[in-house]
Amino acid sequence: KIATLKDGFGAASAGETHLRPIWLIDDGLRRIYLHGKGMVAVDPVDVGEMERNLEFWQPKPLGGKIVGGLGTIQGVSPFNDYGRRILTVGGPDGGQVRIIQGIAEVNSRYAKLVALKGKPSLNWDMRISTRTLDSSTLARIFNKRTDQSDLNARLEVVRFFIAAERYREAKQALQATIDDFPEEVDLLPQLAALTKRQAEQLLDEANDRAEAGQYQLANGILQGFPLQAVSRITKIQVEDALRELNEPVKKAADLMQKLREQVSKLPANQQTSLTAILDEMDAGLSSDTLPRLSDYERLGEVDNIPIDNRIALAVAGWLLGAGSGEQNLSIAISLIKVRDLVAEYLSTADAARRKAILGELSNLEGSEAEYVDRILPLLTPVLPWPEDSRHPQIAGMFTVSTDSFQYVIQLPPEYNPLRQYPCVVALHESQSPVENQLDWWSGGYREQLEGRMGYGSRSGFIVVAPVWSRSGQRAYEYTPQEHQRVLAATRDAMRRASIDSDRIFIAGHGEGGTAAWDMALAHPDLWAGMISISGTPTKTVPHYEPNSRHVPLYMVMGELDGAKAGGAIINDYMTFNHDAMVVMYRGRGREYFYDELPRLFEWMTVNSHKRRKMPREIEVATIRKGDQFFWWLELGDLKPGVPVDPLLWDQAERIRAGKVSAAIGADNQIRVQRGPADRFRLLLRPMPGVLDLNQEVVIREGTRSKRVQFDGSLEFMLEDVRQRADRKRAFWMTEVIP
Repeated sequence: KIATLKDGFGAASAGETHLRPIWLIDDGLRRIYLHGKGMVAVDPVDVGEMERNLEFWQPKPLGGKIVGGLGTIQGVSPFNDYGRRILTVGGPDGGQVRIIQGIAEVNSRYAKLVALKGKPSLNWDMRISTRTLDSSTLARIFNKRTDQSDLNARLEVVRFFIAAERYREAKQALQATIDDFPEEVDLLPQLAALTKRQAEQLLDEANDRAEAGQYQLANGILQGFPLQAVSRITKIQVEDALRELNEPVKKAADLMQKLREQVSKLPANQQTSLTAILDEMDAGLSSDTLPRLSDYERLGEVDNIPIDNRIALAVAGWLLGAGSGEQNLSIAISLIKVRDLVAEYLSTADAARRKAILGELSNLEGSEAEYVDRILPLLTPVLPWPEDSRHPQIAGMFTVSTDSFQYVIQLPPEYNPLRQYPCVVALHESQSPVENQLDWWSGGYREQLEGRMGYGSRSGFIVVAPVWSRSGQRAYEYTPQEHQRVLAATRDAMRRASIDSDRIFIAGHGEGGTAAWDMALAHPDLWAGMISISGTPTKTVPHYEPNSRHVPLYMVMGELDGAKAGGAIINDYMTFNHDAMVVMYRGRGREYFYDELPRLFEWMTVNSHKRRKMPREIEVATIRKGDQFFWWLELGDLKPGVPVDPLLWDQAERIRAGKVSAAIGADNQIRVQRGPADRFRLLLRPMPGVLDLNQEVVIREGTRSKRVQFDGSLEFMLEDVRQRADRKRAFWMTEVIP
């Protein structure tokens, strides 16, 4: 336990009282800091080493200078057969320093690298994840550094590969051992056991692909499963998985056949009205969209429900989503036209046409705000990809460039515009190509596989990499212009790709990590979470602690990064009302930490890591122009003395964030309690149990009050979605006070 991080990332004094217990969890590779509430059920315990390390002698210096800081890594050579490599880092004088490192210990979780004899002579213990060492490299090192005539040493290598879940390599090592030691007949059954583990691993991969919406890949894995080499139980598991994969396809076909039969019994004019939507449903019904027809699946064959009511359940379910309960066929048919007009409104740049659409909608039976609000999230992307934006070789990669923003985007395999995907908005290191972010998150393009096979692709994430900096800019400057480049690019991507606005994570490396940290706290209503890798926040970030309570935070840094975030900033996040975690890599400096990537995706797929519901109470801070919109409250021009120009931060006479406080109380009463502005704009939408727009709303600010009521108009709702591109959280009305 640690009482505070204000004085750095050390351990707490023995016997100290812990009013805010911070856990330090050391797994040998990293040190993880989080508040005690992050533990699930019980306190962590020291379990020591959970497995034996494979140790290799390396020519270490007897003494040497202890490494207290590390420059930027500029190059890394491959490991040779002795487990040694050359690391090139930036020196204090701007030159290069070449350091020879050797693997002294390795287990399934990490490898311990030490500096070897040479100049400079260093005492340095660096840890890297074993995941980053490819199997061929490990096999070469083991063959050279392991006594091949020692059975126990050979079996230690097998155990290593098993613990690392590299079962193919474990089988190869075990088979080679059996060949060299034929008298060890007791080892033969282990080959079958490893085959079983391989099969389980392959089955898990198929299930993961299916969960990510990659049904063809999952089906291909299962269809090509080596059933002749696995146990009967595994065969049954594969058959069950195939059945689960194909069942929605059959169910969709059966539902559509039944629906078409029922529609054929309607009058001719109604059949004509439904022809196009039936074809659309036939083409789009899949595992991703089948839940929309849950009402029809349940009630579609209930004879005492009129047939037109049952058809309405299917059509309305397709347009409004599961649980719509709409049984009026006239309204359901009207909703088709409403949906098409809403999509056109959001896509057209013609203001006159948008005005005409509003007129057409006002005459349609299904154009009530409640219906439109349910239609919006189920729309397919409203804008096409610009001409020539598609990458000529890499499927699903596009480059979008306008006068005000630029970004590249990578869609996952088997992308389906009818499915909503989680998204990473990945901010590049300064003076680094944005395409590097796609390679890091989604994996580099592999020509032989015709795609990317990284974690983002396998997990079904869309990756958007905006250009946040000017050409030649070396450091993040905390300016509203940088924010605008990222937000505009993100909104454009939301119009063109099927991004789930409740699961957008902002992330970055280096200066991009600093930018992600700042933007997450400046706009806490937008993000499902923030990931900062080697970010070094200053300026606004220490003042935005109230905002940080609304965004899950994941910070990755190196122990030897002299510019890493200070403990005083992070200490503010180590409380019960924050969701924050710091990961510190042992013996590492400022780098990208590819080692952490699997855990980042595990963290992003946690159910609680979604954009949080709009709060009843708003308690935030602002200190910069542009940081003026928080959920349902927007501030007008900030009062003099509050905003600080980020470019003149060091010259500011007074730096104190303005506090913003507002709340929705009982009986539809909203009070703006304080804020550093003279005017406020409220943006309202129904909030079940909190705000009812079917009733009068009372807004109070100081001694002033205003009574307003929603007039049923769609104009503000549609314009709000057109501008912000957030189809899940459309505001229905707005009111300015005073």
